[in-house]
Amino acid sequence: MKSKNDHVMPVIRIQARPKLVLSLVFFALLSPPALSLDILIGSSQSGTFNHRVGRVLCQLINTHADDLKCSVVPSDAGLHSSDTIHTMTNVLSGGLDLGIVDSSIQYDAANRTGQFAYFDFSFDHLRSLFSLNGIPFTVAARGNEGLYTFASIEGKKVNVGIPGSSQRAIMDRLMQAKGWQKKDFLLMEELPAKQSQDTLALCFGTVDAIVRFDIHPNADTKHIVDLCRARLLNISGTDIDKLINDNPYFVKLFIPAGSYASNKEEVETFGLLETVVTTEDLDEETAYLLVKSVFENLDWLRSLHSAFSLLAPTDMHSRGLSVPLHPGALKYYREQGWIP
Repeated sequence: MKSKNDHVMPVIRIQARPKLVLSLVFFALLSPPALSLDILIGSSQSGTFNHRVGRVLCQLINTHADDLKCSVVPSDAGLHSSDTIHTMTNVLSGGLDLGIVDSSIQYDAANRTGQFAYFDFSFDHLRSLFSLNGIPFTVAARGNEGLYTFASIEGKKVNVGIPGSSQRAIMDRLMQAKGWQKKDFLLMEELPAKQSQDTLALCFGTVDAIVRFDIHPNADTKHIVDLCRARLLNISGTDIDKLINDNPYFVKLFIPAGSYASNKEEVETFGLLETVVTTEDLDEETAYLLVKSVFENLDWLRSLHSAFSLLAPTDMHSRGLSVPLHPGALKYYREQGWIP
């Protein structure tokens, strides 16, 4: 005679199996997707090319780097001021994961020089990922003055920009390199680019040449060339080469031929590079994915703007970088054979 349990157990086992399967399916459907890691990139103010660079990088990362979600934080969004020094300090403090700063800012942070000389916190954990587009120092001169090179503006009427501006800082370095002083010019103005004050002075002949610091081509320079019948001057020579060699944040740059109506040939100059920095707190795998996403899509990046057209991967891993490479970036570059 069978016991009571002999009758019950088979029934229980047969009924429980479909319930268990349905339960597993139900909970699998309710399981949340894997969370993405948020990446914050600090840039200059909205509308600047620096901010556009940040947006482009985020587009690349969001499209090609799985499990990463990138957002740009412009300087007018409240996290930091318009000064890229604050972008750098927010990266260092952890408020930003990445920052887009020019090569001179990176150099000063790495060497505790310039405006970083008196900061009371360590820069030792700052790391670089890669450099990007160049930012040329540009001199535009009235076409009827017979000026073709930077050396030819000595003794002329020149607007050097307002004190504290990037173009003024570079112009001051150039004047030192050339051994020029204010007395070597017929007139030295300090008009701002704001509201086209320097452009109007050039067009009306108040000055013979003005200095700018921007990517090319750009609408402002096109306006200057067309309205004032101006041309861009070559900035070259042994003294310029020495200035670049003595200051590793400077690089030789070229404005492509045909960028503007009056410049049929390539214009030689120099300037700074945009660079992307982070800290050693960013994990190696994430840094690797960020770098890989950018370098494997350089053709697309080059197609967006002429400023990106000359990007070369064999330069981007070293040129303009003053702080050590992040281990994740270093891993990618070694895989490519660019670094031993």
